[in-house]
Amino acid sequence: MEFASLAARRPIAGSEQDQLTPDGTDNPLWDVVRWMPATPYIGEEYELEPFIAATEFDISTAQRLSKLGAELSPLCKRYAWSIISPGDVAWMSNVLGGRMVVEIGAGSGYWAWQLEQAGIDVAAYDPNPVGENTYCTSGPSTTVLRDDASAVKHHQDRALLMVWPPFQGESARHALSSYEGDLLIYAGESYGGCTADDDFYELLAAEWDEIGTSPQHVTWWGIRCRLSAYQRRSRSTS
Repeated sequence: MEFASLAARRPIAGSEQDQLTPDGTDNPLWDVVRWMPATPYIGEEYELEPFIAATEFDISTAQRLSKLGAELSPLCKRYAWSIISPGDVAWMSNVLGGRMVVEIGAGSGYWAWQLEQAGIDVAAYDPNPVGENTYCTSGPSTTVLRDDASAVKHHQDRALLMVWPPFQGESARHALSSYEGDLLIYAGESYGGCTADDDFYELLAAEWDEIGTSPQHVTWWGIRCRLSAYQRRSRSTS
């Protein structure tokens, strides 16, 4: 593969055995980004380096990679705005412990598809059909039902999943405030970052505790995306 020789000079994102796509499953986004050079930035998490830039490689190599679509924007629009690795899928499966999932703002359904391949039941929703959203141009990868954040009301027994909700958008806060369950899995930046709005993070801080973070989550260079699980605090009975 063309990416392999380019990545040889530094550790690559998917070099560990447990980061290989399991037999019988398909993760085309990971099959591309797992060859990219990466450096740790938070504990065991990895940040992909901007290896396509001409400052990293010669211009002809950069042009060839660009034609292959191996750049952040095309890959995000085609698949998902947050990378889901095999390690992430295994980590989420463990956190869920057999629970079903409702995903709000599923986009093309790429994350839902990855979880479904691991045997996890996902009800995925997005208000925009694929192709009508300039940030999601391919797919769908699986069944994505047309509805907004209010769809969470129909699945209160499921864990809530949200991946890279729109910056300054209200959907993440709306979903979280409508959700009565006790388990949230969230992929995105933190307060002050490029996902959701301040009201969402304030609600998260007021009512939820972080109970774990995927140690094998991989993100793009300069983007502080984390995949974390949160549990609702027990409501006071006094």
